[in-house]
Amino acid sequence: MHPYLVRIPLPWGGTFRIASYGFMIMCGFLLSLYIASRRARRFGIDPNGLFDAAVGGLVGGIVGARLLYVIYDWPTFRDQPLRIIRLDEGGLVFLGGAALGALALIFVATRRKLPLWRSLDVAASVLPLGHAFGRIGCFLNGCCYGFRTDSWLGVKFPRVLDPKTGDLLGSPVFLDHLRQGLVAQTDRCSLPVHPTQLYEAGYNLAIFAFLSFWLARRWREGEVGWLYLALYGSARFANEFLRADSPRVFGLTVAQAMCMAIAALTIAMVVRGRRLSRQPLPAPWTPPAPGAKPRKRSR
Repeated sequence: MHPYLVRIPLPWGGTFRIASYGFMIMCGFLLSLYIASRRARRFGIDPNGLFDAAVGGLVGGIVGARLLYVIYDWPTFRDQPLRIIRLDEGGLVFLGGAALGALALIFVATRRKLPLWRSLDVAASVLPLGHAFGRIGCFLNGCCYGFRTDSWLGVKFPRVLDPKTGDLLGSPVFLDHLRQGLVAQTDRCSLPVHPTQLYEAGYNLAIFAFLSFWLARRWREGEVGWLYLALYGSARFANEFLRADSPRVFGLTVAQAMCMAIAALTIAMVVRGRRLSRQPLPAPWTPPAPGAKPRKRSR
């Protein structure tokens, strides 16, 4: 567990810190954006327009992820509303980010007159790669952890003390086990738990590889986006059974209920699309000649 990659003491006091989670999200976004830009050209999309849409999706994703987290944990923020903007304290929910991020991407893509379904396909093909980086950041941060396990896959998270005061700060797993009476405050580590963050990073990389392969073989525009939602929703539903940090209602987490609805809808949309005629792949994008009129939006 390494929640901060860099700690630099400042001459006027305090410390400049680079959080592992934020750094991994940035790396995942930049790599995904680079790959998406190359794929945009191949599939007849203006890469500059897709860049703008991707940035809009990132901003919308962060806002949506924070908003859903605040809704989940509203009693904590009700009396301290200024903490809502304290992203440095952590607290993002991917499903909220995916929803609002997709709406922001659609809005910008429409304003830039990009082929919408094709743009969503390209974005969906690289999203699992960026998400995998984010889950590695979760592992470094110690959040999104799993239930206890005695298998060889189990990972122990350390007790974290404030270097100045010696106060107990974390990790989240250690604090959870301490509240349950499973460890003592003098223990060095938590009990072994499932590294659900790494499980999710692994299946996101597998989804990224499959969708990258399928992008040029899709039946109709929009199919890759629907496939992403179906595959991720199904995998996340299974992984949630191992998560220990989410409350349950009737044995299921809120994320599982959302994933069931998403997977059912998207599978139906893929089946529906397969009943229609196949769409040919578009010609690669070429920049307009100097002085040429802007091309009409392709459909």
